[in-house]
Amino acid sequence: MKSKDIKAIFVAILFFSANQLFAVGPGKSSMTKHNVKIGNCLLKSITVKWKLDSLMGEATVGGSYKYQADCELPSSTKIYLKVSRGSDFYGYVKLAPVVPKANSGYGYNVTGSPNWNKALCGSGNQSHQCHTAKDAKTLWKQGSVTDFVMSW
Repeated sequence: MKSKDIKAIFVAILFFSANQLFAVGPGKSSMTKHNVKIGNCLLKSITVKWKLDSLMGEATVGGSYKYQADCELPSSTKIYLKVSRGSDFYGYVKLAPVVPKANSGYGYNVTGSPNWNKALCGSGNQSHQCHTAKDAKTLWKQGSVTDFVMSW
């Protein structure tokens, strides 16, 4: 084998290995909704931003939100991002930043790494109907954020 061939093989192996470390996930974006009612609070607008990625094969979840309103949301408020691939393959990822004050900017959040078997769950409830690790990884790589819902 020639030195040139060995170099080409080495570069291919190095590229493949490095590619496995790069992030793969639904991505980074934001979404805004207007006139959303949460309990007794009518939000003029709410903007959710997120970054759903992976690092060394593990899911990473980061995100926060801000809202415009004449009332304050309860401290238990959570955001669930709907990650979908088509209409029948979806799951929800929980964001739980510090709840911001109305009209004041985004709440504080630290990126987390949920277990794959708890990363994408049913109707927004993070404790039931979660996808298996295998299905969650598939949806994570092939899906995108299509909506968000809130609970408190």
